[in-house]
Amino acid sequence: MTWPAIAFWLLTLVGVFLRGPLLLYVFAAAGAVGTLQMVPGDMVGDVNLLPQSVCAVFLVGKIFLSQGQMARALDAAIDPAKLGVLFLFLAYGLLSAYAMPRLFAHSVAVIPISASATSPLALAPTSANITQSAYLALSIGVALAFTLVGGHPNFQRHYLQAILLGGIVVIVTGLMDLLLPADLLAPFRNATYALLVDAGELGGKRVVGLMPEASAYGPLCVSTAASLAILRPLFPKLLRGLVVPVAIAGLVAMALLSTSSTAYVGLGVFGVVYASNWLRRFLAPAPLSFEGFKWEALAAIAALLIFLFMLALAPSLLDPVFERVDAVVLQKTASTSYAQRMMWNQMGMDAFFATNGIGVGLGSARSSSWYVAILSNTGIIGATLLGWFIVRLFLQHGPGEPRAGEFVAALKFSLLPAFAMAGLTGLSPDFGVMTGASFGLITSLASAKRLP
Repeated sequence: MTWPAIAFWLLTLVGVFLRGPLLLYVFAAAGAVGTLQMVPGDMVGDVNLLPQSVCAVFLVGKIFLSQGQMARALDAAIDPAKLGVLFLFLAYGLLSAYAMPRLFAHSVAVIPISASATSPLALAPTSANITQSAYLALSIGVALAFTLVGGHPNFQRHYLQAILLGGIVVIVTGLMDLLLPADLLAPFRNATYALLVDAGELGGKRVVGLMPEASAYGPLCVSTAASLAILRPLFPKLLRGLVVPVAIAGLVAMALLSTSSTAYVGLGVFGVVYASNWLRRFLAPAPLSFEGFKWEALAAIAALLIFLFMLALAPSLLDPVFERVDAVVLQKTASTSYAQRMMWNQMGMDAFFATNGIGVGLGSARSSSWYVAILSNTGIIGATLLGWFIVRLFLQHGPGEPRAGEFVAALKFSLLPAFAMAGLTGLSPDFGVMTGASFGLITSLASAKRLP
């Protein structure tokens, strides 16, 4: 165990026993560290226990063990209007993880999650069925925990500030990777899976932060930037006007430096989503939706005019941008990694059809698309349950109170870039603890009693 792991353990344990939001802040900040093994490798074998997962377990436990929360948790978990459908998805996923690899053993070829080989192997039960089940259960546990406490204004305030802290840590880890020697970062990179931290692109280093590879770090930057940008009207004035915009700019810059094709696509989706949310705020009757809108409009118009003026003076100004986009996104289809990832998806869909749409079981098949992972692992039943929950979640509205309504709408919009990027990456059906946190907050706010 390295010193960063010891430091995270200490922070987590202090947060458990200390009254206050420290554990929530550690949880958000730990998302930027995806290469740190929290326990000695010989204790868990090939399983990697990461800081955010460890912190999430303690955060969920602390919330559940609060006075009177267990009864409320049970009600929320079985209520179809809250998380009942999501827990049905979890139940079916756990059942599939045990049953399907045995039912279809040696009759279907898959690319296993836990295997180092990238060639197809016959389906069989593996440790990934257990670990991926645990990850999915943890993500849904976070959704349940945030459903219980998300209605408190004090928690909402700390959640926003925790997201901001997480974004700042993402930027700092990117700068560390860019500026510090690899030896100094070695204590943060002791995970047992393959780490692509020294890859280059277009004559420069791909920034990976403290994530396993650029295709993990870049999308993290984009999703965090999208959350901050769309939730920005809900921040206190000082943070909203200065700190949050600087953090968004830093995250976008780091996403560009990652040269991740997924991140570049995510940035495009982020722009469309932000413009759509901007229009929603303009048309919304709630006063909070207009807060800061005038200055955002003036800044956007001024930036556009300056850009057009510079482009008129130097028509070749965008050539380097077009070259980079062409190399990173448009020519991606000619790369070896693209061919490999498409093979994973093809094998996943072949497994889906080979099992007549039942799926090969949670954690059985690797893919490069979250949507393919859901279909190939949990089949039509799992995809229907999760899709039903997400659609119902997006159709819900906040209570009559303007701030809560704006919070719900902003959380929904902030999820869209992440969902788009998930279509280009995604090892398993697990949607992650941060997405689970958003699910829980939306459920909590949307189920609150409306004001008369």
